[in-house]
Amino acid sequence: MGEAKRKKQERAAWPDSDRYNGTIDLHVLQPAAEIDGARIRELTGDDTIPDTTQVILRAFRAVVGERTFRVGFCLGDGESFSAVGIAVIERLSMEAPGAALHIVPIVHDDIAWDIVMRHLRSFTGQVLLFAFPNSDVYDAGTAEVSYSKHIRQFDPSGALLGRLTEAQRRKIREQKASMLNRPPPPRFYPASGVTQEDSPWIFRVGTPAGKVIRTAVWDGRRNYAHELPEGIVRWVGGDRIAIVQVDSPVGVNRRSSLDLTHKLAKDFDGVIHWARDTDTFQSILKSFIRLDLDSVSPPELPAGWEPEIVIFAANGDHA
Repeated sequence: MGEAKRKKQERAAWPDSDRYNGTIDLHVLQPAAEIDGARIRELTGDDTIPDTTQVILRAFRAVVGERTFRVGFCLGDGESFSAVGIAVIERLSMEAPGAALHIVPIVHDDIAWDIVMRHLRSFTGQVLLFAFPNSDVYDAGTAEVSYSKHIRQFDPSGALLGRLTEAQRRKIREQKASMLNRPPPPRFYPASGVTQEDSPWIFRVGTPAGKVIRTAVWDGRRNYAHELPEGIVRWVGGDRIAIVQVDSPVGVNRRSSLDLTHKLAKDFDGVIHWARDTDTFQSILKSFIRLDLDSVSPPELPAGWEPEIVIFAANGDHA
């Protein structure tokens, strides 16, 4: 069976609630006068920040099918953020006081937009934040918001904004290419007083034997120091769940983690890859995206659900 036909059959076997392929509406949040230079100085503790009264923030109310949530874009590494990023977090917090801030750090510019769209389509929380390490990755992950056929933008008054034309996009690319000596990324600051969580990375995998399961990827940060969330098994569901500690990045053919998932799917209904460090996490993540695995939301689980969980290590040669 051809790969395209197999993937089409896998998708058809899953309920529509696991994916959303319609238009995403992004409504620009109303500017908040109280978020000015003085407030950002207070939030960051940096007295060098200018005393400006107008701060432009990329913060939106997202409407995705039946789901509505808040989403922002900023520079940051996932744990600390630019001064404007701190302001974005403040604006999002005003919309959903006390809600957990789900963060998606994006480091690869070649898949930045793919990552943004995957999370917009599958996110089930209240507040989502995309963090980019520098302006190049930021542009790669946000530019298409202004011209993608899958996105509609509305200004704070509710008026539909037009999409950029090809000529406008070409001019922007030319201007960017002509820029020399680009400034380094700004200083990043920790976000205090906000509950931060990594946003789930969940993929749908179909095995050669025809079994379809969820597999998730988790970043252990440094030597598994970043512990698994208490409810991570709910990301994948099933009666038997395998949690695999992966010690090294995937192989050069980018299929080793997928092969491991196929093998485990013979005995398990869900697989969680617990990466030893961020490099390994990013390697697995990038491989699954380049292999075009679908990103999905967590499953609906029955009351009293108590799966069997097995934790084991995967050798670097097999992970």
